[in-house]
Amino acid sequence: MRALRDRTRQTTDQNHRHARRGAAHALAVALPFLACAPPASVTASPSPPPTDAGKTKPPLGIGFLWTAQSDQVVHRLKSEKDFVDLILGPGKLDVFQRVKPPVRVLCIARSLEKNDARPFPGIKETIEILRKAGVAPERVIVCYNPEGQPGTPSEEFRELVASSRKAKAMAKTYGAPLMVGPGLRDMQTREHLYPELAKTCDMWMIQSQRLQLDEATRKPVDVAVYREKVKRIVDKLREGNPKIGIFVQLVTTAERGSVTLSAEKIAEFARSIEDLVDAVRIYGAPAELLNEIIDRLRAPKSENQEPR
Repeated sequence: MRALRDRTRQTTDQNHRHARRGAAHALAVALPFLACAPPASVTASPSPPPTDAGKTKPPLGIGFLWTAQSDQVVHRLKSEKDFVDLILGPGKLDVFQRVKPPVRVLCIARSLEKNDARPFPGIKETIEILRKAGVAPERVIVCYNPEGQPGTPSEEFRELVASSRKAKAMAKTYGAPLMVGPGLRDMQTREHLYPELAKTCDMWMIQSQRLQLDEATRKPVDVAVYREKVKRIVDKLREGNPKIGIFVQLVTTAERGSVTLSAEKIAEFARSIEDLVDAVRIYGAPAELLNEIIDRLRAPKSENQEPR
């Protein structure tokens, strides 16, 4: 038995010696290749997705009504958020030659279809004009501007959500986004509809002229007060459609021309909401005043008052 154990021990020692020699030989053979081989790669953790931190936010969009004076100002518009607006007609199609992309043309209609109360194209006729002229839908925003006055049939205004859905369907067949923008006076008793209306469109125009003046004194309100009033409506709209684009109309005169707002005041109002909205529409400004407002809005913030 002892002899068997001695032989077994000898055999095991021999096997270990052979194994060590084999391992040493294998390593010697492999070393030249390892010396030439590239270092092993280390799998890094996936990079975090890019964030908006550090990105420059596009400038606040600027728009205005297309008039005979607009050629003096339109070259100032450069951003894809910038626009001019008009009620389209066959004689106004040259606007698409005079306004260069990425600036868009906002085509306004008070009704879904032309009616006897006001002889202007409705959305249906506006799209027909655009198609016939071969205007690319990327150049256009279709704007449905229903108001409680001649031009918008009473049944359309009464069923505002359903009418906006029809307008959206029309704009979709053409391929352009839809903006909806009834007046604030008309929305005062319909504020509960803001979330549902926001679902029917791509953009909304807040006609904020009623928010610019104090209801009692009829003088321009403090900028912080104006911002809060606009924000309240913005929040209601985004409750229904978080991705909705929001434009805000600012007027330069009020109370039938008896109240005039300076370029500085208009710029202060606009700056106060630039983190809330996509663009402002400056209404009622002659070319000189409009240029001054643009100077202030497109200047570096350090040269203007910071948003409140």
